[in-house]
Amino acid sequence: MKMQTILYNCSLINGLDEEIIENAYLIIEDKKIKEIGTGEIEKVESANLVDIKGQYVMPGLIDCHVHLVWDGSEDPQKNIQHLDESTIALEAYSHALLTLKEGITTVRDVASPKKSVLNLRDVINSGDLIGPTIIASGPAICMTGGHVHYLGKEADGPDDVRRATRQVMKEGADLIKLMATGGIYTFGEEPGSPQLNVDELKAAVEEAHKKNKKVAAHAEGLEGIHNCIEAGVDTIEHAIYADESALQKMKENGTYLVPTMIVMKRLATDENIPEWALEKARHVVQPHAEMLEKAVKLGVKIATGTDCGSPVTPPNYYFDELQIMEDAGMSRMEVIHASTQIAAECLGLEDRGVLKEGMFADLLIVESNPLDSILALKDSKRVMKNGLFINS
Repeated sequence: MKMQTILYNCSLINGLDEEIIENAYLIIEDKKIKEIGTGEIEKVESANLVDIKGQYVMPGLIDCHVHLVWDGSEDPQKNIQHLDESTIALEAYSHALLTLKEGITTVRDVASPKKSVLNLRDVINSGDLIGPTIIASGPAICMTGGHVHYLGKEADGPDDVRRATRQVMKEGADLIKLMATGGIYTFGEEPGSPQLNVDELKAAVEEAHKKNKKVAAHAEGLEGIHNCIEAGVDTIEHAIYADESALQKMKENGTYLVPTMIVMKRLATDENIPEWALEKARHVVQPHAEMLEKAVKLGVKIATGTDCGSPVTPPNYYFDELQIMEDAGMSRMEVIHASTQIAAECLGLEDRGVLKEGMFADLLIVESNPLDSILALKDSKRVMKNGLFINS
């Protein structure tokens, strides 16, 4: 008989329903949820019985936009720029563990040098290391000298972009990340300026979709956002200057918005980052906030992503992102769904993100009701990954 863990007396937030399910139980076996129900349960002596009375059980959180190779310090690229690939992978693993301990059980890493994070993902998937589930793009595809080119694969023109996309997928990428505009954390460019053009973006999307891979695009300026929508990308990251027209098209196309609000706020308020980055960041905070409020009102699909790892934004700032989403008009349950069910859909994961029979047992147990305060998720918690508690 396989070892079971039984959680009982739960207040359950399953990631699907709008209401909390009281007096619930979960039977977990072989990494997955075998059964969910309510009421009394037969307590099997051989099982690991865990009484959750007075606490709340919910799906593990998902961050759709991280950079595991960066440590969230004032200039994280400077800390790794002279390291070899294997050392960078070890650094990324230490950051992945910090992320998991926060209750973030799945991340999408959207730009890393060479195969550093791709190799880390493979070792975690093999079971040799404990860590979050990692969906990884490998190097982002950018124009020569484009946004964070030091984490990317440079390509120019549709044919070159097509070749780069094929190469990154051959190396094992789960998705393709494109740099459609400039950004904050690259010297000598502006967030609003287009970089990869429509034809280049279309070439990458066409190749990725041939292999059933999703495409995420860094797009901050309005022209670049419209280029991404025309090209058919699956998720738009940041979207700082998206107007109502762009957001409406995203809604109609089912394009996901991954807003990454907290990183811009952090960049604009921490005077330890380089002055050239600080100045750019201060100009984007207000339009970024206004964009998210419009997106919420229009009903654009929003998936939680933070850009954690980026300057002055280590993993614990995930919870500040949730508060910003609530402040923009989302209900607390909508924020939870954006961080679990909708985030899983955004990543193309069908076996995580909600608590139901047959799903992997990625979950967290918190002491206070997150529907009373979303920041309850930041407090003391127990985290389960693939059916095992990782911090108890």
